[in-house]
Amino acid sequence: MVGNALKMDKKQSLCALFRLGWSDRAINRETGIHRETIRLYRIKFETVPEVPADSQPFGAGKIAGSTDTPFQTVPKVPTDPTAKNPPLPRTNSPYVEPHRAYIRDALATGLDAQRVYQDLVEEHDFKGSYDCIKRYARKLRTHQPRWFERLPTSPGREAQVDFGTAPCLVLKDGKYRHPYFFKMTLSHSRHAYEELVWRQDAETWIKCHMNAFRSFNGVPQTVKLDNLKAGVIKPDLYDPSLNTVYAAFAEHTGFVPLPCQPYQPNQKGRVEHDVGYTKSNGLANKRFESLDDGNIALRSWNKRWASTRIHGTTRVQVKKMFDETERMALQPLPEKEFQFFKSEIRKVDVQGCIAVNRNFYSVPYTYIRKEVLVHINADRIRVLDLKTHKLLISHKVLDGVGKVTFREECKPPYANKPKEYQEIHYCRKARAIGSSCEKLVSHILVSDEYKGILRVRGILKLADTISSRIVEAACADALKLNQTRYSNIKALCAAIASYQPKEEEVKLTQSHECIRNIDEYQNHFNEKVEQA
Repeated sequence: MVGNALKMDKKQSLCALFRLGWSDRAINRETGIHRETIRLYRIKFETVPEVPADSQPFGAGKIAGSTDTPFQTVPKVPTDPTAKNPPLPRTNSPYVEPHRAYIRDALATGLDAQRVYQDLVEEHDFKGSYDCIKRYARKLRTHQPRWFERLPTSPGREAQVDFGTAPCLVLKDGKYRHPYFFKMTLSHSRHAYEELVWRQDAETWIKCHMNAFRSFNGVPQTVKLDNLKAGVIKPDLYDPSLNTVYAAFAEHTGFVPLPCQPYQPNQKGRVEHDVGYTKSNGLANKRFESLDDGNIALRSWNKRWASTRIHGTTRVQVKKMFDETERMALQPLPEKEFQFFKSEIRKVDVQGCIAVNRNFYSVPYTYIRKEVLVHINADRIRVLDLKTHKLLISHKVLDGVGKVTFREECKPPYANKPKEYQEIHYCRKARAIGSSCEKLVSHILVSDEYKGILRVRGILKLADTISSRIVEAACADALKLNQTRYSNIKALCAAIASYQPKEEEVKLTQSHECIRNIDEYQNHFNEKVEQA
């Protein structure tokens, strides 16, 4: 039904946004997915199609005096007939003055200043210098500042995050170094959380998110993030690939990650501006003896100054706006703690196992020589299908190295059964031959582990060529003589068979008073033929 198939993380994001009640237009604007594709996936996921036309989420309140409409109609600007060729910049050079239009048109075709200078010298007998052409080209290349639309955000709908280098210094290993700086800002109230860290890996990234949610005592519906490797593995204009661990954390916590387009930091302008404010006002020219001291100072600064300031855009105190309008709009925190894991790709060997930390774990035999996705944490190894992310099998982490854990369900139907199953099978076959045979087989399996199964197979095979009665008698003699070798038991069977009296051939009686003569049958047959 859906022609334009999406990747797994995009499908999960769409499903989460459908549950939040977002409209197709809002999802298209935030994710870049075509609205027709969104509509088809909405039908496929069997979500309720009645979504309000405006962008106000269900149950979200509005601030008095503000219009909470993220998507406003922009009035059309009348076209200026002179916009294509704006007035030319003036110049003090008498050599450039008569060629201003020519220089503008030449630069518009993609020529550089040096090429324009060369053409002017050759074709227009230009007498000026190359420097005056360069100076005038700079004036022509001055860009008009870009206009950006400011879109109000509903309470609890969005948070924006950023990660960068802090301007302060923190003591580490006897030297003062610049730590990294995590920032999460709620787009509606501008209430924020800050934290200093030493790493920018996925585990630190997720811990900072969880600390921010605990600080807010809630989870926003969406999180706008940059294309950091901890959150986005492959940035893309239309189909970015999320980090597997971060996507699992988002699903567990209940928010939808929305990566910005590459090289478009203005799409999370609130946190970008807030980061600059925190660096200049809270961290600049400061020095801390440890990371904990820096974070304590940050929390104190946020409580005393950042949260109590009157924000320049909303004209409302940040903490007051958060308490009155946004705190109750946030989603509740997850009941269980998220179990962090590492996501790696492994190839299944011919024995149906994957190697993780120098131990081996079984995988269903249908994935031999294929790649699988492995989630590794401190307690368990979870193996998933690389494309569908379907859970294939889960193992407990093995201690030490060189150990193997194998599940019976991972073996193919034609695989040999374990030794215990084979022993039970052979004892059952020996019991059918006789009690002495069963006793001998059990004795061999218990006392001779290395070659026991091979000997038992040979003894039971004798019953297919020699009668079971002879094999049972040979087993009884072998028990008395304490013989367990296959060759000795075979010799006993041959000796017993040679002493057995041959049974007389049974002769059938050819004449008896109850048996009619063959001529009577022939006459009876002829009469029946004539009557027919």
